[in-house]
Amino acid sequence: MYETDQEQIEAMKGWWNQNGNWVIGGFLVFILTFVGYHWYQSATQNHRLEASAIYEELLVNITAEVVDTEQQADLVHTLKQDYSDLGYATFASLLHAKSAVESEDYEAALTELQWAEENSANELKSVIRYRIALVNYQVGELDIALAKLDAIEGEGHEAVTFELRGDVLLEQGNKADARIAYQTAVNASEEQGIDNPYLKIKLDDLAVAE
Repeated sequence: MYETDQEQIEAMKGWWNQNGNWVIGGFLVFILTFVGYHWYQSATQNHRLEASAIYEELLVNITAEVVDTEQQADLVHTLKQDYSDLGYATFASLLHAKSAVESEDYEAALTELQWAEENSANELKSVIRYRIALVNYQVGELDIALAKLDAIEGEGHEAVTFELRGDVLLEQGNKADARIAYQTAVNASEEQGIDNPYLKIKLDDLAVAE
C-alpha cells in the first residue's frame, strides 16, 4: 500500500519506465497482427472474386453462338498465370482442352490437359488422366494411353476407364485382354446401375469375331 498519492504516482512511473517498451511493443504487435489478418482476408477474397469474374466471362465466351477464340485463349491464360492457386484455372484449362478437341487440335488439348493434371487438386486427377488417355487414344498413342489409364487411382470410374482400356487394347490387336477389359466395364456398370448398351455391343461383337 502507498502512504500518499505521490508515492503511488512515483511507483507507477517506475513500473512504466521498466515495462513501457514491452507494453507498447505488445500493443503494436497486436495491431499489426489484427490489421494484417484482415488485409489478408480481404486480399484473398478479392483474389477469388477476380478469378470468378474472369471464369464467368470465359463461360459466356464458350457458350456464345460465335466463339471468340482469341479472347478465350487470353482468359484461360490469365487464369492459369495469375490464379493457378484456385480451381478456376484448372476448370478453365479443361474447358479450353474440350474446345481444342472439338476443333480436332489434339496437340493443344493435350497441352491444356497436362497443365491441368500438374496443377489440379488430387480429387480431379483421375478425371483428367482419363481425358488425357482418351485424347492419346484418338491420336493413336496407344501405349501412352494405357500408361495414363494405369495411373488412375481411386474407385467409381471403372465403367468408363475399362471401356476405354478395351478400346485401346482392341486397337492394338489384343482381343483377349480387350474382352477382359470390356467385361470388367460391364460388371462395373451393372454394379453402379448404369445401362450402357454400346458397351455390351462391343463385348458381343468381340465374342463373335473371336
